[in-house]
Amino acid sequence: MYQNKRKAYHTAILGILSAIIIIQNFVPLLGYIPIPPLNPTIIHITVIVAALTLGTKDGMIIGGVWGVSRLIKAFIAPASPLDLLLFTNPIISIVPRILVGFVAGYVYHLFKQKKGKDSLGMVVSSVFASLTNTVLVLFFIYVFYKDDYATALNVDVANLAKALGAIVLTNGIAEAVAAAIIAPIVARPLKRFRTN
Repeated sequence: MYQNKRKAYHTAILGILSAIIIIQNFVPLLGYIPIPPLNPTIIHITVIVAALTLGTKDGMIIGGVWGVSRLIKAFIAPASPLDLLLFTNPIISIVPRILVGFVAGYVYHLFKQKKGKDSLGMVVSSVFASLTNTVLVLFFIYVFYKDDYATALNVDVANLAKALGAIVLTNGIAEAVAAAIIAPIVARPLKRFRTN
């Protein structure tokens, strides 16, 4: 009976978080803040919540849902020509998003093993997972499309690495701080409900 209840809870939360991810991807301002050339995101917080609440594997599943949704959106409703160029590449749209779930779940698991470190673990894993998304997306953009992206940013290709570093220090840090604050607030009651 208890096992069935846990399985039903798990399935329900996985379904709800998947639906939230899809809505965030396709409804303007719910998941992305349209500041070209790169749209800062808050969708990673949903993936982090999944990893903190359900575990690493489910965090990766929700990250995969985000990545596939992002890929589809790039084809059917691109925010810009650059969006169509960059996010139709599955390495950019899917791989970093799956790794957000992995990093959030894995880092949190390391902290959870130490008594009294649960809250700190949620915060640290949220920061690392958020930065994983930012750094990997920008890294893959640099690897595959540095010339096009340098043109979009209106910078010389030789200075693109510095420009990307500036994005990490602005968008990336802001996204990480938001994740560190919001993800634990949302995940904590969900975890408590799960253990009841």
